[in-house]
Amino acid sequence: MIRKTLLLVLLAVLPLSLFAQDQAEQKSVIGNDKYSVYTNRFGDNWFMSVGAGPQVYFGEDDSEGPFEKRISSSIDIGFGKWFTPGLALRLQFSGIQARGWGYEGKEAYLYGNPNSKGLYRQKWNIGYIHGDVMFNLTNLFCGYRENRVYSIIPVIGFGWLHTTDWAERQYFGFNFGLLNRFHVSKAWDINLEARAMITTASFSGTRAGKTGGDAMYALNIGATYYFKTRGFTNRPIVKEGVSYEEMKRVQDKLKEQESLNTNLQSELAEEKSKPPVVKEVVKVVNRQEVTVPRIIFFTINKSTLTSREKVNIRYIADEIKLNTYKTYTIKGYADNATGSEEYNRRLSQQRAKTVYNVLVNDYGVNESQLKIEAKGGVNKMYESNALTRIVIVE
Repeated sequence: MIRKTLLLVLLAVLPLSLFAQDQAEQKSVIGNDKYSVYTNRFGDNWFMSVGAGPQVYFGEDDSEGPFEKRISSSIDIGFGKWFTPGLALRLQFSGIQARGWGYEGKEAYLYGNPNSKGLYRQKWNIGYIHGDVMFNLTNLFCGYRENRVYSIIPVIGFGWLHTTDWAERQYFGFNFGLLNRFHVSKAWDINLEARAMITTASFSGTRAGKTGGDAMYALNIGATYYFKTRGFTNRPIVKEGVSYEEMKRVQDKLKEQESLNTNLQSELAEEKSKPPVVKEVVKVVNRQEVTVPRIIFFTINKSTLTSREKVNIRYIADEIKLNTYKTYTIKGYADNATGSEEYNRRLSQQRAKTVYNVLVNDYGVNESQLKIEAKGGVNKMYESNALTRIVIVE
């Protein structure tokens, strides 16, 4: 009688696992969302860029001299990271020299002889270290695509200006520009960047007169190298197929099974209290009648097994070895109330792999009869999220 009652308890557990599994599998992947990607790790998508080109300074008296004499060389050396396909931060050095025109006694950095207007040529060394925010408008409005050739990227930032000449003074600068990116391989881009930098008039050595701001305009061409790991992974589009009525049906079944399990436990306790009766019973059980627990529970954020759950896995192993013609799927789950989507996917994979290893290595199950699926985080199937921290063997 006790054995019969134990068998009934096991039968009560089986429908619970089947209904829980049915609810969890209502999600199906139907494609990728180009506007949504998995958040990358801190070490991903770092880059280094270099560039060079001409730049022109616009100060108070510069427009009175020949324009071509105001053109100087510029270099850029930058280092940064893309946090999303549409947003990056960059720290960059820009220099090397500025040129202009000025009057004696009014501006600094003068050299040579004056022209017919009394203007002297100006030349001074500069360095501009600035932090920039970069917005990839193409990815923001058209969605992320790894092999896209062209992207338009506005840049805005501010930083610290330094001159190594007259009094070696420091200033704040504000910059904005437009970067045209041409993606040539996974690791390399070619860039054409137009930039404007605004600062105070005194940066050009003005000692009197104008008190407003000056500007520096640059047009640089360069290259960007991306360190590994590069790129982003699009999130799958998941079709939800669980209605309120279906969820209610599952919850009602769970309650029904809990009630049945409670009654069976009471009957089992009553049978244990009776004196033993020796009775010879001959019963033939074929392998299709063997039913065992199919749910293995895990602690929150854990993929290790308790000794109690290892006992359940032993019963599962016995059934699989009796049914050598069947293939079983080990499905790992996590609750989506804890951790990110990517973390729950890895956790559910680890839980399924743990059960797989115990079945094969500890209990001798043929690995050709087993498959593994990671279901990731799912909504709680009953009143507690603990019911979703499981592995189901089907």
